[in-house]
Amino acid sequence: MAAFIDDGELDDFIQEYFGESDEESEFEGFDLNDIITDNDILSEIVFEQDDKDINVGVDEQNGWSRIDTPPFCAPFTGTPGLNNDIDLGEDPQPIDFFNLLFKNSMWDTLVVQTNLYAERRLQNDELKPNSRITKWRPTSIDEMKVFFSLIISMGLTRKGDLDAYWSTDEVINTPFFSKMMAKDRFMNILANLHLNDNNLANTDRLYKVRPFISMMRDTFSVYTPEENLSFDEGTCPFKGRVKFRVYNPMKPNKFGIKLYQCCEARSGYCVAFDIYDADAERSCSIYADTVDVGEDCTHTTKLVVGLLAFCGLLLKGYKVYLDNYYCSPELFNELDLLNTYACGTVRTNRKLVPKAFTEVKKLKQGQGIFRRMGNLLAIKFHDKRDVHMLSTMHEAKLIVTDRVNKDNEPVLKPNLVVDYCKYMGGVDMNDQICQYYDVLRKSVKWWKTLFFHLFNVLLVNVYVLFKKYGKPAKRRTHQMFRQSLIRALIDEAVDAPLPDNTKGRKCEPIGRLTGKHFPQYIPAKEGAKRKRPLRDCKACNFAPKDRQGNRRTQTSFYCPKCVVALCVPDCFHEYHTKKDYKRKLGVDDTSSSSSSESE
Repeated sequence: MAAFIDDGELDDFIQEYFGESDEESEFEGFDLNDIITDNDILSEIVFEQDDKDINVGVDEQNGWSRIDTPPFCAPFTGTPGLNNDIDLGEDPQPIDFFNLLFKNSMWDTLVVQTNLYAERRLQNDELKPNSRITKWRPTSIDEMKVFFSLIISMGLTRKGDLDAYWSTDEVINTPFFSKMMAKDRFMNILANLHLNDNNLANTDRLYKVRPFISMMRDTFSVYTPEENLSFDEGTCPFKGRVKFRVYNPMKPNKFGIKLYQCCEARSGYCVAFDIYDADAERSCSIYADTVDVGEDCTHTTKLVVGLLAFCGLLLKGYKVYLDNYYCSPELFNELDLLNTYACGTVRTNRKLVPKAFTEVKKLKQGQGIFRRMGNLLAIKFHDKRDVHMLSTMHEAKLIVTDRVNKDNEPVLKPNLVVDYCKYMGGVDMNDQICQYYDVLRKSVKWWKTLFFHLFNVLLVNVYVLFKKYGKPAKRRTHQMFRQSLIRALIDEAVDAPLPDNTKGRKCEPIGRLTGKHFPQYIPAKEGAKRKRPLRDCKACNFAPKDRQGNRRTQTSFYCPKCVVALCVPDCFHEYHTKKDYKRKLGVDDTSSSSSSESE
């Protein structure tokens, strides 16, 4: 990769960017051993010390120096992977990983609290006679598994509203939903879904979803992440009323409930999370006290240290990448004391940020300055615009990448900028995977929206584990993974009640005008007197209310595919070839009723 750069070009290039060197005559170009081809990096060059006339008195008083020294980083002592006491067998399936993160006790909680809430609603004297809740019957664990399998399926098949999933229109029909559960039953469970007893509510603003949050925090620890982590904000989209709704114009979903997430940088696995509810006493920042973080530290410092302490990631040499909302010299120094190292962009108005960053206002593209304070490195680098960064794990070095600018010259970037771009996207990756088959449905209840969002995050973690530890030959796509999980949940629900298709409105059979249809004799029931029983013809009979003395026509034939009785051959032919078959046979119910009314 270095063949296109000869010694003379590199000599002129270094002199142009870094000025004259005392050892210029001794430079003979890069040796092949100096070339690093991994991650599109060609070589490293020491970052230039700025020689501008800057008042450095304030920075020196704060401990900043213009001399770079290698940072001391403790070795990484974590053991990435699943915990040793977990046995998934020789051929783990998606349902096995799902059961790792979704406890069986949560099914019990969902069933008990849903039934309890529905029973209390039934005791309400103000219910309307035709209210759906009047048809409520207690649910079970198996039925709840079918309900959630349909929730996951809705992420695979997106439709405008819930009614469309049970539509009999041939254009949008999806028979799977009506076969698994009746629409009214699904709506009833969804309306009464609960995770906690309302009568025991306390001052916790997340009380309604607290059992699910506690379960996720507990089960997510079955996997130990790799060395590089990313810490960023996620958003659960919600535009309704809730006290802790936030607005972030930089996010795709600008209104919603904010989540603080720590994810594995390479895979997007969510290691830990916290939900902003405007209540500092219940956030993970309280765990910062367990590692002796100063009381005068800022809330963001306590939040980051507290969340890492809660999931046991401190004192193990982890490397965390953050954005400018969290980064400050204070936070980086606290993490450094806990053998946890950080890198990220920083705002120039943070306390203890070098004053040189604001005094040096004009830098050309590719130029930069740095300051060092112990392990903490601060740089200002100008690419398309000024970039300010902090790090406790990098030296002040520039990376010569394999990219070239418009003048066909190699592009230089600081090494911490390259690593930041590489490892910062863990949370964004998790959000991106969540969006592919999102199970989120619109709801006026904020806690249901948040619950389904968290359930989707759990499914993404299950998918990440399946990709890592499933057999290579069976590592499916994300869609196939979810399809397999849906089938497994339904197979486990052996005692789930089937929908009663004999009740409610009778709809036209699917495929009436398509496919192959052959008449057969109506089978006789056991012990019936007639060998060939008769039924009312579906095509040539008026509805009972519109018969008005017309003769009733019966037949012994039916279509086994449509499950309707039909006279052979005329009615059978018209029913399967004409959309308005009753009008063609002269028995249109609508015209008959309208004519009788006019008389």
